[in-house]
Amino acid sequence: MKEENREERKRETPSGDFFPSTLCSSLGISPDDAIHWRWAMWQRCASDIDFRVRVLAQCKRSIEFWIDYFCWTFDPRHDYPVQPFFLYPFQREALARIQHNIHQGKDILIEKSRDMGVSWLILLTFQYEWLFRSGSQFLLGSRKQSSVDTKGDLSTLFEKLRFNLTRLPLWMLPQGFNPQQHDTLMKLQNPANQSGIMGESSNAQFGRGGRYKAMLMDEFPVWPQDEAAYASAGQSTPCRILVGTPHGKQNTFAQVRFGETENDLTASPKESGTDILTLHWRLHPEKDDTWYQRQCLRMSPSEIARELDINYSLSVENRVFPQFGEEHIVKNLETLPNNRLIRVWDFGYHCPCCLFFQIEKVREHEQVRVLKEVVGEKTTLKTFAQMVLDITQRDFPDLDVEDLCDPAGAQKTDKSEYTSVDILNSLGIFPFYQRSRILQGLEMLRLKLLPLEHPLQENLSETEDALVKPTPGLVVDSCCHHLIEAFQGGYRYISDQQELPYEEHPFEDVMDCLRYGVVAKCNIQGGHFKRPRLRVRRGQSRYTGY
Repeated sequence: MKEENREERKRETPSGDFFPSTLCSSLGISPDDAIHWRWAMWQRCASDIDFRVRVLAQCKRSIEFWIDYFCWTFDPRHDYPVQPFFLYPFQREALARIQHNIHQGKDILIEKSRDMGVSWLILLTFQYEWLFRSGSQFLLGSRKQSSVDTKGDLSTLFEKLRFNLTRLPLWMLPQGFNPQQHDTLMKLQNPANQSGIMGESSNAQFGRGGRYKAMLMDEFPVWPQDEAAYASAGQSTPCRILVGTPHGKQNTFAQVRFGETENDLTASPKESGTDILTLHWRLHPEKDDTWYQRQCLRMSPSEIARELDINYSLSVENRVFPQFGEEHIVKNLETLPNNRLIRVWDFGYHCPCCLFFQIEKVREHEQVRVLKEVVGEKTTLKTFAQMVLDITQRDFPDLDVEDLCDPAGAQKTDKSEYTSVDILNSLGIFPFYQRSRILQGLEMLRLKLLPLEHPLQENLSETEDALVKPTPGLVVDSCCHHLIEAFQGGYRYISDQQELPYEEHPFEDVMDCLRYGVVAKCNIQGGHFKRPRLRVRRGQSRYTGY
């Protein structure tokens, strides 16, 4: 009897009643027991007003208590779609982080695998504050209005709020609450404490018209005008909650995630900036490797990277070069002292670009080794070229240099009587150029991404063949962030129906440089391309090449 009393005391709530303070499997409570405790509490609250008052007080003290005993979720994959919302351990930790950032006024980014209950978790947090905290104003945003609020559609944010709200006991609803008056399109008001939850679709002025305790920016990686919306929201709330699965690195979500500073998307998040919360599927107690393998059978590689693996590099669809992988990236690629340095120029005021590479003979083949990239922004060609010369002198002082360029650089325009090539000539830079079709250059790059064959490959046994480490025909130094990002998804087709890649700075520019260089300098063995005959502009300089 003493042992039984001791166990009962362990499960007392702060209100002094014999109910567990949380309904959690880690406390040894089964789902059936959890439903039993919930039903017993609801019954007692209906008949015992004093007990109901204590329960409301406990709800105000603990959001976990409120969710465990009073909240609901919907999952049509179950035989019984309406399910009590019982928090998993990883959701309790996430809930604490979300609440902390809301109350401390700090941004939080949540990167996640699909189906982790994050949207429900944030919406219930907002609804909890709406119920129990006076004057709490929140804003819900998604990429389009139909995703924010569509009556009857439980995939929308506001309909999830209504789903839970209509299942709360009547005595918990705000005094004076009238659904027809206080629950309208993209607006939920609490007449008792002046709290409110509003909605808005993505736009460049997102959230600018009000002031909010926190904002949910759902599916943020795929928002149009994401950069402008993020900046606008920052003026209206101290807590922007960015939620999404990865969609490449060419968006504001990824830039915030990696604490981007200028060219570096691989840096750690800023210590004083946004809080980063990662919710990978392995945290979910009902998902394991068997479940993962089943999902992979139903998904494409980009879907697996995006929906499951939280992989930014591989999550973009319609990549021009899906063959590019980690084997093509080398940290601190060594400069070959006896090989000529090749500089390739792409012109333009908005995003001038220059790539430095060398070609090495490997296994009787040519390997392209990209050593450095220089990317400008809104600068004149003369200023940019001088910067490239300075970098060349600093990093490659003892190498012979050969210059190649965009063929368009030899064309005159109505903006100046001098061509881009003329400007480079004035600085002692005399580039070659070779006209070629874009599709031809892309195909040559694809061939360069293939592993180089071993000279004795045909004579090797299966065991020996397995021991030969593949050497790609193109490697890139890890400092070339823009080029790597271009390969990983920045350089992409708009759709699978497009023949030519999408033109987006700086990814198109660095890739154009590489294409000019490979077309001009590489002989693709086994392909249909031969070394082209170059049109030469010679000058009195060692930078002439050929």
